[in-house]
Amino acid sequence: MYGATVVGVAIGATRQFGTEWLPFLLVLLAYYLNGTAFLAFSSIAERTGRRRADGRSLSFLGVLAEGTEAIAVHSLWLVIPARAGVIATVWAAVVGVSAAQRIVAGLRHVS
Repeated sequence: MYGATVVGVAIGATRQFGTEWLPFLLVLLAYYLNGTAFLAFSSIAERTGRRRADGRSLSFLGVLAEGTEAIAVHSLWLVIPARAGVIATVWAAVVGVSAAQRIVAGLRHVS
C-alpha cells in the first residue's frame, strides 16, 4: 500500500503540478532500505537466538518513522498535492534516518 500510494501521488503530482519524480523515487528507495534493515535484523536475531524481549519472530525496533507517521505523510500528499514533492523529499530523509537507526540498533542487539 505504501509503494502504491507513492507511485500514484508521484504520477498525479508530476502531471498536474509539474513536480519532479525524483523525490518519490527517493521515498521508495528509503522504504526499501528501511524494510531490508528490518527484515535482516529479524532474520539474524532468529538465527542467533537473540530475539527481542517480545518474543516475536519479526522484531520492530523503535525508530523515527513508523506506521503512524507514514499515514500522516501519505495523507498530507493527498491534502496538499501541490507540495507533494517537498513533502516527499523531507519524508525520504526521515525514512533514511530511520533505516540508519534500525541498522545501528540491530547491530548493537546482535553484537
